[in-house]
Order: sequence, then structure tokens, then C-alpha cells
Amino acid sequence: MATFLKDGVYVYIARENTVSDAFGGTTGKHLSTLAKGGVNALSNNNGSGGSETTGDQVYNQIENITGVSIGSYGQEYDTFQSLADAFDHDIEIKAMGSGSCDFVMKSGTDVSNNMLSHTELKAMAAEFPNGWNEANSNIANFDPALDTATTMATDERGYSILVRQQYGTDNLYWCFHNCKISCSISFASKQASRGTLSWEDARYVTFDTHATELVVGTHHNSGVKAVGWHTSTE
Repeated sequence: MATFLKDGVYVYIARENTVSDAFGGTTGKHLSTLAKGGVNALSNNNGSGGSETTGDQVYNQIENITGVSIGSYGQEYDTFQSLADAFDHDIEIKAMGSGSCDFVMKSGTDVSNNMLSHTELKAMAAEFPNGWNEANSNIANFDPALDTATTMATDERGYSILVRQQYGTDNLYWCFHNCKISCSISFASKQASRGTLSWEDARYVTFDTHATELVVGTHHNSGVKAVGWHTSTE
């Protein structure tokens, strides 16, 4: 019988796009230093805790999480009727997925090779909830006109959220691809600040098990594998 371990749930985030230079420009009134840091963490993490201009989609970890909730996950069946024929009913089948995780805020990062802080996550979610699919003058941007892909491997909207759940000597991977994200933070006097990362409107979801634990800086977002990750050599 599988046993789910206490403190055995982890959440990771990666970008879905392969834009190689997303935020080398200057910040301004509508583009904060924190948002730039968040985009750079997902864009330019070279897998060794340093930054360089690459198209890699390395996972970063959401640290200090206290709980994870999966809201919806799987296939959604929609029926719709043709206006031209009252007896013509069609069924649309598509994937759906949403969820959230709570965390205790802290400054900086502790996980090896992790570059995304909680404050950068908050700013990135506020300014780039749909991710980005181009760079204009070295500034990340999401252009809806470019959002035309019809496969998981080519879709560049949003983020990949990966939930790893340890059980026994194995891991379950809940994968949410092409999500929109939001992040809220609550403050209290003389108490730790807390935050919540939420993801919704996933266009693709997969679910698998693997003995390997995801390693930040080693494993990349994969749109072709059910576990949601691959190594840099694959």
C-alpha cells in the first residue's frame, strides 16, 4: 500500500515559451524590477543557479509551501447545438486543470539552483498572467495574435505547473500545461506573511509516476512526456 509522506509535496513552475531573450531591457513605470527578475528566473536560468540568454525551459521551485489543492483535472465534455439544425448536437472534448498552493513568504531562495523568489513570483503573475510569447526591444510581451498553436508541444501561452507528490519510494507528477497564473499575499503584524499561487485554464493535463525526483536546474518542461519533465540531454 502506498503511503503519502508528510512534507512530501512540491510545486514547480516553468515557462511554456522558448523566447531566448525575454527581458534584457530597462524597467519602467509599468515594468517592475521584480517582474523582470521573475521573467529572467524562468527565461535565463542556465541550470546552475546563474543567468544566461537561453531558450531553455528549466523548472524553478515554489519554496516554503504549506499545502496544495487541485481544483479540477482531466477531461471536460461540452455539448453544443448548431443553429442551422436544431437536432444537430456536437460534443467538444478538451482537457482542463486548475489548482493552488499556499506558502510562507521569505526573502530570496534556499533550494539549490532555484532563482525564483516569492516577491518575483508575485510581480510576474501580476504583469504576465498569460506568460509571454515574444520579446519587443528585449521586453517580454504576450501577443494574443500569436496564440494560435493547437498542440501541447508547440503552445507557448502561460506556464507549466508541476506538482510532485512523494509516496513510498516513488513520485506522482500532476502536470498542468499552458496555465494562467495569479498570486496573492497577505500580511499580519508580527506574523509571517503568507501567499497563494493559483493556476487555472490549463489547456493540457497529464499524470504519471516516476522513481526520479525532479531536480531544479536539471529537469526542463516537456510538452511530450506525461511526467511533464525531461533532462537537458533529451
